[in-house]
Amino acid sequence: MGGRRKRKKVMKRVVHKAPKVFRCPNCDAISVTVSDEDEEVLVSCSNCNLSSRLEKVRNYEPVHYYNLFVDKYHSGEVQNKG
Repeated sequence: MGGRRKRKKVMKRVVHKAPKVFRCPNCDAISVTVSDEDEEVLVSCSNCNLSSRLEKVRNYEPVHYYNLFVDKYHSGEVQNKG
């Protein structure tokens, strides 16, 4: 005789959300926020006051602006005020 029929396991898809606060390349604190303004986006660290205004791009999310900010920091275009 046949055994019991097993049910198929339902796999839930895990959707990861993008972070809202990022790590500062200067002071290494998790305190960089991306704030949306009219024509520009302000990326700033609340710990060391490192900040940059970036041009708004249509399909960019905060992660993309943070990556641009870090690239500019490492190339020397963004300097700490102080």
